[in-house]
Amino acid sequence: MKKIKHLIDPVFLRDSGYSYVDCNHDELATILCFALGRNQADLILHQQRIELYAKTRNQNLLFSAIVDLFIALGKKGTNYKNRIFDKYREILSTKQTIILTRSLASELAATTPISNLQESRLSNGNQGRLLSTNDL
Repeated sequence: MKKIKHLIDPVFLRDSGYSYVDCNHDELATILCFALGRNQADLILHQQRIELYAKTRNQNLLFSAIVDLFIALGKKGTNYKNRIFDKYREILSTKQTIILTRSLASELAATTPISNLQESRLSNGNQGRLLSTNDL
């Protein structure tokens, strides 16, 4: 199994260089989720949450954290999205990888139906698929 080096994008380094990544995982997850609920646009919090779930190799929580980041970025940050996706794709399932690959080319909205999002802070929680005129 390939060991993952944690990606800290230089753009998001705080002046102090302090990171929460070495704290207790459960407590840190709670802190980061709470903080993201208050400030959904804080990309440093998104990055730290992704790193935490990657470190614990929690596939579903990592997927939810990446989805939240993609929703927060909207149409912006294509290069950053690609770097995150390339770094952590080996942990994700094939289905999760396909969903994220599609969202690299287009905007991932909070209303996009995605199943199995655990602890997502930005998704509206829609599941299933969008209806078309063929369904009527």
